[in-house]
Amino acid sequence: PNVDSRHRRQCMLYEISAATRSFGPVRRAFLHPAVTHRPASPVSCMGDAPAASAASAERSRLPPWNPPSREGKFVTGLHMSNSLTGQKTEFIPHSGRTVKWYGCGPTVYDAAHLGHARTYVGFDILRRIMGEYFGYDVKMVMNITDIDDKIIKRSQEGGGDFRELARHWEAEFWSDMAALNVMAPDVITRVSEYVDEVVGFIQKIIDNKYAYESSGSVYFDVAAFKSSGQHVYGRMEPWSINDQNRVLEGEGELGFVSHKRNPFDFALWKKAKPGEPSWPSPWGEGRPGWHIECSAMASEILGFPIDIHSGGIDLRFPHHDNELAQSEACFDKPQWVNYFLHTGHLNINHQKMSKSLKNFTTIKQALDDPLIRPRHIRILCLINRWDSEMNFTPGVEGMRQAIDIDTKFMKFFGFVNNFMRKTSLKDEQKWRPQEQKLADAIDQRINDVHMALCDNFNTPQAMLALQSIMSEVNTYINETSEGHIRIPLVQKAATFAFKMMKVFGVVVGDVEELNYDGGEAADDQKAIEPIVDCLANFRRHTRLSAQKILKAASSAHNGVPPPAAAAAAGVSDTDGSVKDLAKGILCQCDSLRDEELPNLGIQLEDRPDGYIWNKVSKEQLLAERQRKQEEEDQKRKQKEEAARQLAQQRAKKEAEARVPTEQYYSTFKADEFSEFDGEGLPTLDAKGEPVSKSQRDKMRKFLVKHKKAHEEWLKSSGGGGGAASAAAAASANGNAPGPASSASAGS
Repeated sequence: PNVDSRHRRQCMLYEISAATRSFGPVRRAFLHPAVTHRPASPVSCMGDAPAASAASAERSRLPPWNPPSREGKFVTGLHMSNSLTGQKTEFIPHSGRTVKWYGCGPTVYDAAHLGHARTYVGFDILRRIMGEYFGYDVKMVMNITDIDDKIIKRSQEGGGDFRELARHWEAEFWSDMAALNVMAPDVITRVSEYVDEVVGFIQKIIDNKYAYESSGSVYFDVAAFKSSGQHVYGRMEPWSINDQNRVLEGEGELGFVSHKRNPFDFALWKKAKPGEPSWPSPWGEGRPGWHIECSAMASEILGFPIDIHSGGIDLRFPHHDNELAQSEACFDKPQWVNYFLHTGHLNINHQKMSKSLKNFTTIKQALDDPLIRPRHIRILCLINRWDSEMNFTPGVEGMRQAIDIDTKFMKFFGFVNNFMRKTSLKDEQKWRPQEQKLADAIDQRINDVHMALCDNFNTPQAMLALQSIMSEVNTYINETSEGHIRIPLVQKAATFAFKMMKVFGVVVGDVEELNYDGGEAADDQKAIEPIVDCLANFRRHTRLSAQKILKAASSAHNGVPPPAAAAAAGVSDTDGSVKDLAKGILCQCDSLRDEELPNLGIQLEDRPDGYIWNKVSKEQLLAERQRKQEEEDQKRKQKEEAARQLAQQRAKKEAEARVPTEQYYSTFKADEFSEFDGEGLPTLDAKGEPVSKSQRDKMRKFLVKHKKAHEEWLKSSGGGGGAASAAAAASANGNAPGPASSASAGS
């Protein structure tokens, strides 16, 4: 695929990371606002619990979760939803400011989908906030499950080697993550490279009497673990531990064998079947179970305990609860993980994403749309709570809010950049009330961002605060004349907003230059600045001159003497040909802005005080122009349809008004009634049954209104009416006059 140099560099970093399992130092925090923190109130994060009260009751019977000691720790006031407690809990690292984080990676047998994007982009945002905002030293480990029943089955179906299949889809996964600007983990662990460590880990569990061998496989002994007196099984979902269907889901095909002591025991080591890949062990040839790989590899790299373990909510039980049990059984002590984080489900049109429902969307498919950029997916994650369910509608409409927010930020930084180029610090800098008002608002929004991030990484609130900063700065600039704007104040607001978007991973550009697109786009913009400014200034003055000419010509046409009009506008000729010329010049100016510059990847926008421009992807601009054209076409069609319906209604009313009052029902209701009296009121319905008095009274009231409409029509048309009008009206309404009664004929 065609990728820009930044994407290529990111892919290369992933390859280096995969080869060396090390990815360089974590960046230090750029700021740590000195603000008073309000402790976050406990909020349930039960996820799929059957009922909050029932889940709470289940948890109340468990031994309490023990927070790490605060002594000598780097504590920032950050609280996070912890699946081990079902509440927000204050984050305290186990050691100093170091955060040991293990994230469950993908099982690589197929293309990564939007559910993966939701999880990995979501946790990338949290990781960046912890490292780049709060200042923790985050060490991230992620596994790759490259030994699994699904991989083996898929490779057998295709007649290939399971390793080749796994490596192919792993490479595709890293490519998708690079496209989404997800930072590479510091350490990558593949199951196939840690089989010896897995075997040793299982042996320790057996030695501690929490596992047993049976027919060449090894199973975790849930009953022995629960009866130990110091361990808890199913801490995160105690309501699910007796759900055998959930247990079997995590076991694969081996879950249906009968070699277990207890149906709720789960496999640590699977005996190999004929034709399956296998590795040697004290219990015979086989391969690791699904749950054990994470326990063994995470413990091998990070030790005991781990600060953070993360994954999708669907992994909480049985996978993550089983991981906890295995690890605590191996070390024979509790609380292997201090904070377990789970992202919420991603639903497609309010339904679970699945291939059977044909709502399965891969990351590459989503990014194939020229209007959808990788950062739109990230912004979509930012405006949704990371630990809550998120609904998505495929296509541009599902991204509309994210695209609109992205456009606002792009225009804002472009506006500030343009403004900074045109103003100088030589202007007066003394603050007036409007500067103090803006400064207070900026400080409040900075505090709002901090409080939001301390409260369980509440990025939706943080994003609202950043948008408020943009709005307040725009208002200040628009209400302040040139030469009176205080540049340092505007720069402070824009720099903070840019830094936060950089922390969130939305932008990669230079903070000093506020280059929202960054990379090569930023270099291109700097190189062409003088040319575009020159062109834009020429266009602006040409446009203003044409407007003056047009104004003068219009004034002359409205009775103002041509010389006076010309003098007022600063022009000498105001005849019709000049007016046409002015219109032509304005059309050329619009064409330059709307047609030619977008083809060069330049977005130009007129403003009352001048203009702003940005260097943007040509494809994005053209796709956005096409979308706007389609929207305009749709609006035009809707307007035309509304006008057609209105005209039809008016024609119908006029046709009805032409009919004399005594002929109205016999003309328009002939299929409902068979006889009418002298007033034109129906006396018998179509079946020959008498019409009730109450119904006739309602009809009589209607005829009073119709009589007024008919009289108004007679006045406007200059007379006429009678049988000819009735026939024409009936034809216009699609009816034929019915047989008149003796009373109607007599009248």
